[in-house]
Amino acid sequence: MQEKIGQIIKRIAISRGLSQKQFGEKINRTKQAVANIYKRSTIDIELLKVISEQLDHDFLEYYYEEEPFKTYRDQLVNEWEQKINSLTTELSLRDKLIEKNEEILLLQRKYIAQLEDKIINQATE
Repeated sequence: MQEKIGQIIKRIAISRGLSQKQFGEKINRTKQAVANIYKRSTIDIELLKVISEQLDHDFLEYYYEEEPFKTYRDQLVNEWEQKINSLTTELSLRDKLIEKNEEILLLQRKYIAQLEDKIINQATE
């Protein structure tokens, strides 16, 4: 990550219109503690969770391009893509099955109507 995490947090907080004092109140820190956070190149994960919740921003995304997070994230994305592809295939097969069943029902209705006509014709003869 090229930009320090503190600078990213500062940028997001400012974009949300928060002063250091207001941001500090949201995360239960003093204005000075916030100033120190803004200078950090590393941060405790528990604090990052609180900050992420209060700023409604995924700060972990900045680490996803670094190892080992990149590998873990890529594996997770790959697993989800496989699940999506599998479900898409299954859905397609079900759609085809429904279509075939509708065709069968239509043919059965036609056949029933023909039989009914035949019965009516025989009864009137």
